[in-house]
Amino acid sequence: MSQNKIQFQEGLSLPEFFERYGTNEQCEQVLFNVRWSNGFKCEACDHESFCYIKSRHTYQCTRCKHQTSVKSNTLFHSSNIPLSKWFLANYLTSQNKNGIAALALKRHIGVSYKTAWKIKHKLMQAMAEQDAKRRLSGLITLEDAYLGGRKEGKRGRGSANKQPFIAAVNLNKKGRPTYVKFTPLKSFTGPNIGRWATHHLTPACVVATDGFASFKVISKINEHKHLPTTMKKDPETGKIPYFNWINTIFGNVKSALTGTYRSGKKEYSERYLAEFQYRINRRFNLRSLFTSLIYTAAYTAPLSGELLKQAVNCT
Repeated sequence: MSQNKIQFQEGLSLPEFFERYGTNEQCEQVLFNVRWSNGFKCEACDHESFCYIKSRHTYQCTRCKHQTSVKSNTLFHSSNIPLSKWFLANYLTSQNKNGIAALALKRHIGVSYKTAWKIKHKLMQAMAEQDAKRRLSGLITLEDAYLGGRKEGKRGRGSANKQPFIAAVNLNKKGRPTYVKFTPLKSFTGPNIGRWATHHLTPACVVATDGFASFKVISKINEHKHLPTTMKKDPETGKIPYFNWINTIFGNVKSALTGTYRSGKKEYSERYLAEFQYRINRRFNLRSLFTSLIYTAAYTAPLSGELLKQAVNCT
């Protein structure tokens, strides 16, 4: 039996991780190379000569005496957590297909639960910000989906107990998925879906959806072509090729979210979805996923504790 090349590809093993990133000095050097790949340049005066103050882990410009560190103005800004623990959290987050909960992260990297929660949410926020910049093009399938457990009250569309979100999959010419987007919405109304399409789709896309009436607005925006398909109550998705991949991907994500996190606050749903979205979109090279997240963190603006606690805005 042939093996799926993506599923059976080699990742970054734990022994290899500790060999390359096991000490603070190694992690600091990696972050230095990421931030100043063409050599150090003072952020105050652009001078290229510096001296390193080992006791303070800072780099000082020899011209203007401005001091900075590899953590400054990155996701790691003002953090007292050693970079080696940040890198290990990055590794565990990026290499686990089903994600890792803050409680498990606490035990693995040896910090308090509060600290683990902050690290986890900062990494997920960086993932969310990075993939928010990408717009979908060509052939796209959309599905209205929900996060949340079963509770008393209204069920389905309009339920206050669940977080509605759009699951979108970009398909190539062979009908295979290349890129996904999971975007929470306040509700599935025409105006909300219209704003989503304007922000996340390039002009003149071909968008396949089910027969939900609110999706009709897509055809009125940026010359998109809308292909609605009337679905049966229990659709045999194998006979509707557009929806094979979106149902498979969404099923896997929902199972992983339920199995790993059990439950989570509705207002943080964008971050949890972004974590899976980030990994899925970089699944073709599992070994580089770790370094990809390091680059993402290095170019993500600092996040204060108060900003992390605030609800993520939905479209």
